Amino acid sequence: MNNKKNIIGIIGGNGVAATNKLNELIEIELTKNGAFRDFNHPEMIIWQATKAPSRSMYLEGKGESFIEDYVNIAKKLKSCGATKICMCCNTAHYAIDEIAQKANIEFINLIEGVAHKIKDLKIKKVGLAVSDGCYKTKLYNKYFSKICPNVEIIYPDEDYQKLVTKGICNSKNKFRFENNLSEERPKNIFDRVKTHLITKGAEKIVMGCTDIRVDYFDIDNIDSLEVLKELIIKEIY
Repeated sequence: MNNKKNIIGIIGGNGVAATNKLNELIEIELTKNGAFRDFNHPEMIIWQATKAPSRSMYLEGKGESFIEDYVNIAKKLKSCGATKICMCCNTAHYAIDEIAQKANIEFINLIEGVAHKIKDLKIKKVGLAVSDGCYKTKLYNKYFSKICPNVEIIYPDEDYQKLVTKGICNSKNKFRFENNLSEERPKNIFDRVKTHLITKGAEKIVMGCTDIRVDYFDIDNIDSLEVLKELIIKEIY
């Protein structure tokens, strides 16, 4: 396994568990495909940006902007040797072009990756579970209109969008350690959301928040953290 030139910088901490899960998924994938010593794995630089304002709260008009914090972090990652950067947060992609331009470094675009996967699978109706900020700005619609314009996005009804938010929040806290029957357990929440979206006509469900993968994974879904893992691996080997 020969390294490519790219060292990936990851703006994480959004959430912390999702960023840790991303690192784990990359390690597992590479080990399954031949890595057998530490030196077979890539150098990466991970910044847990826990002090930056909430991306979703900003897009909901309820909080301060995260953008300048991300620009500064991107510059620091670049100064440490990163040649490409990604963000472990779908919602943060609202400002990806601005951040990339101000930091003067190329970014890996997670939502573009999801849209291309939808296009390749020739899916016509996609259910989407995302943060409230991503939902409000219809961020995924922007990318789908360019990459797979014939795909219909199905969003959860209001009550189920509240469930999505609850599941995302609970993925960050102790509720993900609840017993398997708990209604507070994120994986049980997202199972209900999936059933709801399929009932509304979705052929596939996009789990468009990387926090979801912390406690919930269904191989039938398109999981954004799994997509990010694949995009990173393509850039480093």
